[in-house]
Amino acid sequence: MIKINIIFINIVYFLFLSGCTTPKKLDSIFSDRSPQTVAYSNSGVIEISDASIFSQVIVLSDVHGMFDQVVTLLKASQVIDKDNNWIAGHALLIINGDSIDKGPKSLEVLNLWIKLEKQSGIAGGKFIHVLGNHEAEFLADPLNDKKAAELISEMQDQNIPVSDLTQTQSPRGIFIHSEPVAARVGKWLFCHSGFYPNMTWNDFLEVAKKTVASQNYASDFLLGDNSILEAKDWEKSASTLRPVINRLDTLGLFGIVFGHQPNAFKIKGRSAAKAKGRLIKIDNGMAPEGGSYPGSVLIFTKPSEMNILKYPHIKIVFPDSSSQELIPE
Repeated sequence: MIKINIIFINIVYFLFLSGCTTPKKLDSIFSDRSPQTVAYSNSGVIEISDASIFSQVIVLSDVHGMFDQVVTLLKASQVIDKDNNWIAGHALLIINGDSIDKGPKSLEVLNLWIKLEKQSGIAGGKFIHVLGNHEAEFLADPLNDKKAAELISEMQDQNIPVSDLTQTQSPRGIFIHSEPVAARVGKWLFCHSGFYPNMTWNDFLEVAKKTVASQNYASDFLLGDNSILEAKDWEKSASTLRPVINRLDTLGLFGIVFGHQPNAFKIKGRSAAKAKGRLIKIDNGMAPEGGSYPGSVLIFTKPSEMNILKYPHIKIVFPDSSSQELIPE
């Protein structure tokens, strides 16, 4: 009897391995399980005191789902190869917010970032994606985020639930929740709107960390009219621009690189350095509503110069692989 039972068990096991248990049945088992939240890390602000550990610092902003244009730019800048794999070695790539919405391929952009984040680390480089107002607004209230219409449509077309981004059980969800408010590299600050608040550095670190830890993406700190993600037109008036420069001096910083405004300094379709090079705008208006400009990539070619209070060597790379030095205007 024991022998017969053993034979029967072996037959059942063989049939299971042969596919007698249908994939649909297995899928239903797993789909019945509650989503599991995966631990992720977000310090609020990334601080890198010595920029010279990188071969170059590469910056791109406000790509807004324009995947094809992004790939063209990264290939032109020798960041990725023909198969979209990282080839930039020990470089640091910073995405200065707003990778989603407006354009048609936000999910593909996020997938590329996740891939490059992993590959850059293996190669000795680093990838940082700073939080933009579009990411924060989506996480704050995705169902009422009118700016996310294209993204929601894209997710629906691919049968991907909103929870893929709003929760942290998927690679994309983990990625977007891991985006810091800002990055400080050498004497440079990278943040989406460029408008650093009237706060000491330690207070800023504390508030940023608590805000992302509590997932309070709707807070005034992130999305208020004068916030580090949302503020606009502050560069147009001396009454608001001068305080930002003064805060840089107080913090021991030389400059800020920001996106968010494709028409900042009344300059469209390109990057520009103003205020003796201390303020650099890099939103090139790649999104359809921004003008569908081809965009460009900003590169600090000598990262060691980012450690001193002086304008460094910076070049702009265009989609056709041509480049030019970025000279303060």
